[in-house]
Amino acid sequence: MSKIMVVDDEEAVCWAFEQFLKEEGHETIIASNAQEAIKKLESETPDLVIMDIRMPGDMDGLDALAEMRRIEPDLYVIMMTAYGTMQTAIKAMQSGAYDYMLKPFDDLDQVKLIIDRALKSRKQSQELTLLRSEVMGKYQKDNIIGNSPKMQEIYKLIGTLTTNDVTVLIEGETGVGKELVAKAIHYNSPRKDKPFVTVNCAALTETLLESELFGHEKGSFTSAISQKEGKFEVVHDGTILLDEIGDISHKMQTTLLRVLDEKKFERVGGTKQINMKARIIASTNKNLENEVQAGNFRADLYYRLKVMRIYIPPLRERKEDIPLLVRHFVEMTNENLGKSIRDVDPKVMDILLAHNWQGNVRELENMLKSAAVLCKGDVILSEYILDNLRKYSPQIGHSTLDSAIESTFIEKIRAGSKNPYEDITNYVETFLVNMALEQAEQNQVKAASILGISRTTLRKKMKS
Repeated sequence: MSKIMVVDDEEAVCWAFEQFLKEEGHETIIASNAQEAIKKLESETPDLVIMDIRMPGDMDGLDALAEMRRIEPDLYVIMMTAYGTMQTAIKAMQSGAYDYMLKPFDDLDQVKLIIDRALKSRKQSQELTLLRSEVMGKYQKDNIIGNSPKMQEIYKLIGTLTTNDVTVLIEGETGVGKELVAKAIHYNSPRKDKPFVTVNCAALTETLLESELFGHEKGSFTSAISQKEGKFEVVHDGTILLDEIGDISHKMQTTLLRVLDEKKFERVGGTKQINMKARIIASTNKNLENEVQAGNFRADLYYRLKVMRIYIPPLRERKEDIPLLVRHFVEMTNENLGKSIRDVDPKVMDILLAHNWQGNVRELENMLKSAAVLCKGDVILSEYILDNLRKYSPQIGHSTLDSAIESTFIEKIRAGSKNPYEDITNYVETFLVNMALEQAEQNQVKAASILGISRTTLRKKMKS
């Protein structure tokens, strides 16, 4: 039996927890506000505290948590909140909370799991690292939005990684916000005042990538007319995001593994050893575990990078976040474009919720921005987004891909085409290439990956 303190100004919540914990065999201590909880902590020794963040009075739950941790540094506290934003999660975790739960409690099995896990951790003396960094300030405008259970878990990981200075691998489809997660980790960490640099590994050849990361000496290759410092040297003890790490060559994989292991590197063409102090965060739109099994990625580098792994789910797997994202992007658009849009038409929301979002959050953001530019009033109507949606989903509206092919076929026949099959095949191929380039934002490497062809083949098709 464990002694658990419940702190909440709602009597119904306290009563429900008391009954639930009693059934689980625990003793319960009830406090209705922060001051009462702190006073009882001085006379009681609870094994666990479950406390609401928002409470009346001069002290809220986060203030109380700080005071409780001062009195009892090893105290395990689970915070409760009805406002599950990223910043709330980070604040709770940074203040020293073991975990936090969202109200209302629809899943008692999940509540029991969190409580049991906290009690087990305390019993085994597995104290979590205190998360002390301040809330993200510099990148508040680029906040990560989402209230779904999957995003809540990501927020917790971000909070944990702010003071656990380990290598992180972020996986997820294009457009899900991998760079935003990397920035959230950096700008909430002790390195927040140091540089944050992103290197797009897919956009550079092997030679250019090596020079970009490690720098080069004058004369080390034909175009090296002067000495250049690489990103590892420039960023010093900041953070480097190696974007699309799954696209680097085997040679670069070997070089990067050596640098990660030895914490030293040399400029291209140089012999001087330079200490590597930067934190490494890698991201990819590929499944690196599958790439390892296929022999395309070194297993030892994969395990070296994924000390901690964050998988960001695609938007189609967390559609409950779309209304929050829409509101956020509308507010951002109003601020950036000087608009005064107050809402979207209910029909628009129905369309957005039904869409598959192959381009993920970035597609949604760009679509709403485009609609806002076209919008003449203060409400975004369906007519402003349908044209944009057709780019990604030919099934919407009357201009379907099927009807476009049919119309083109009839036109070719009427024009006396000698090879309508080839004409239509070229038409569909052109459509697919253009759509892939739009999805990849004109990045040919990504577009080729989407189509499952080589970059050389894509270039030939673009030329033809």
